[in-house]
Amino acid sequence: MSLSEDVGRIAEVAERYAAPGEELAAVVPVEPASGERVYLCAFAQADGTQSWLGLDDRGTPLRNRTLVRDAASIAALVEIAEESAAVPTGDEPRLASPAYLDSLGAVANGTVAGALQSALPAIDELTRDLELNYKLELE
Repeated sequence: MSLSEDVGRIAEVAERYAAPGEELAAVVPVEPASGERVYLCAFAQADGTQSWLGLDDRGTPLRNRTLVRDAASIAALVEIAEESAAVPTGDEPRLASPAYLDSLGAVANGTVAGALQSALPAIDELTRDLELNYKLELE
């Protein structure tokens, strides 16, 4: 099954967790550790507020705070690295992972490291927002 098909499958499961007036805004596939897939699902309300839910590869909601936080951090780092390396992202999903992040750093001749360093406060803010607006109790 392709990554696009996986994301579509998880999106169908994630939509079941949308609250009234909320819609699924994004599904971000992340591999925080080799062989461990997390799908970060962002939900949006009409007023702009967001909530989050992490699902594993079977579509089961995740409650492990460390795992969800690690996945969010890696996803944010990859997005910043892609922007600083001017990598075209296209419409196809990509798997955010430490290995992919390393490959972006290797092709960008050092510009990625500076961008990531300056973005650390924003990444911390994102992970705090995710924890505060997570749909389930994190352990």
